[in-house]
Amino acid sequence: MEINEVVLKAIDEKKGYDIFDYDVKEITPFFDHVIICSTQNIRQNNAIAQNIRDRLKEAGWNQSFLMEGNSDSKWILLDLKETIVHLFVQEERQVYQLDRLYCDVPVVRYDI
Repeated sequence: MEINEVVLKAIDEKKGYDIFDYDVKEITPFFDHVIICSTQNIRQNNAIAQNIRDRLKEAGWNQSFLMEGNSDSKWILLDLKETIVHLFVQEERQVYQLDRLYCDVPVVRYDI
């Protein structure tokens, strides 16, 4: 199973929403995809981040990865090498408007 599929399934299991998968291969050599997801609150944000870690481990993905943010964060970033995942509490996503950075690249929206 591809890493993005594992991540999207993990987000779905914990009811993340407003999910966008940006294909950024053409604009950066550092990673291929940026996934941005909204959550209702900090607790759900943490639950999704933990679920992504658990599902990657179950899928046999044993590479280390970085996670920025903690249990009080409204924005958690997971650096999974070729994919970057941003988990935002909805209000925080509106403040930073990160989606605007990727408005010119191919995108798939998931309403899971």
